[in-house]
Amino acid sequence: MFRLVYTASTKLKYITQTLAKINDEGTFEFGLNGVRAWIMSPDKTSLAVLEMPSLSFDEYSVEEEMRVVLRTDELNKIVRRATRNDDVILKYSVEEQALEVELRDRKLGFSRSFLVPISSMGAEEIRSLKLEPTARFSILTDDFKTVIQDVKVVGDFAEFEASGDTLTVRSQAEEREYEWVMRPGDALLSIEVDEEARSTYSRQVLEIATKPVGASEAVKVSFASDYPMKIEFTFPNGERLELYIAPSLG
Repeated sequence: MFRLVYTASTKLKYITQTLAKINDEGTFEFGLNGVRAWIMSPDKTSLAVLEMPSLSFDEYSVEEEMRVVLRTDELNKIVRRATRNDDVILKYSVEEQALEVELRDRKLGFSRSFLVPISSMGAEEIRSLKLEPTARFSILTDDFKTVIQDVKVVGDFAEFEASGDTLTVRSQAEEREYEWVMRPGDALLSIEVDEEARSTYSRQVLEIATKPVGASEAVKVSFASDYPMKIEFTFPNGERLELYIAPSLG
């Protein structure tokens, strides 16, 4: 019913690792124009929305749209087995009623095939979230990862405050404190603040957003006071991964 060939196996590793960190299963939609996925954490504190347009695939053939619930943990285990020389081929196995993942070596020509269990067919339609943030900034992915790693040294929560042309990230626990004040040209690539924003997020959940760092050069972040944070990665061939993180209000 569909056959997709994706050549950027290394990039796909970053993506599937992120999805599996949020939940061990998620909804995948194989549409006529591309693949979409929606993965919500069991505690509903984080959400990943993945969009992979048909043009990001080397081959894309879908006879009929299909929406299923897949095991993201199993998919991640398989994709991790791919080498940089492997094409990743996704097919629906009618006989097994599962997703068949084939890793085909472009140089040597041999293939390895695996099956990913489908938990259910005809899953709920993937929804789009509409948020109204008051602050937005962009930052190099390496610098964003540094922020989260710095926070990890100090505490379990990170406070983000945006005001004027400044973003401040803080963390504190017991007798330890951390603060990094950033401006455009100094870690930040850009910042827009409609209204001053201050919100706190779990460092453990934020760490999930460091997984796609190796596949994207920059990241866009938006939030508001005591409001969900949206973290958006855009990849070279048009793929987009959006992560939503609930604020910590306790």
